[in-house]
Amino acid sequence: MKKVIFGILILAMIFFFINGGLSRVFLRILNSRPDTDVTSSAEYNFASFAGTVWKTKVKVALADVKRYNGWHEDTILPPRSFDPTHPHYRPPPEMQQIIVVLPVGTRLRIERLMKDNGSWGGVQVTASLEDGKVVYLSDYLLAKNRFIWPGWSDSKEWGVDPDMLEKAE
Repeated sequence: MKKVIFGILILAMIFFFINGGLSRVFLRILNSRPDTDVTSSAEYNFASFAGTVWKTKVKVALADVKRYNGWHEDTILPPRSFDPTHPHYRPPPEMQQIIVVLPVGTRLRIERLMKDNGSWGGVQVTASLEDGKVVYLSDYLLAKNRFIWPGWSDSKEWGVDPDMLEKAE
């Protein structure tokens, strides 16, 4: 009888670990699907914002930021996210390192709106620097709207934070 109970316990433990392992593998696969370009999607109303060119009004940082799924993204951050002297300093918890601090007047061309296909499911804006390097933009550089700031605004319009960026001539 003890051998039967021991055998059942061993089988239950094996079953538990296999299921846990399979669910972890499934989640890893789900979270590793590439983002989808939704720039032209009418749902997001982004097409007219794509291609616009902006200049920074403040120093910004190009940083290596690690996403929840382990991918690394080069991201433009506002001062509050990299400058410890900023009164509202709060670096992203996933920030790996600052690559370079870019000067006031750095030009950014809005490129694409990318939808996350993993468990987060949000959207991110990409931009290109003058050298052609494509980067992600921190939400703090953008105007609040329902897509990147859900609950803060019902707006479907895209724009920039006027304290951070201005239209380039």
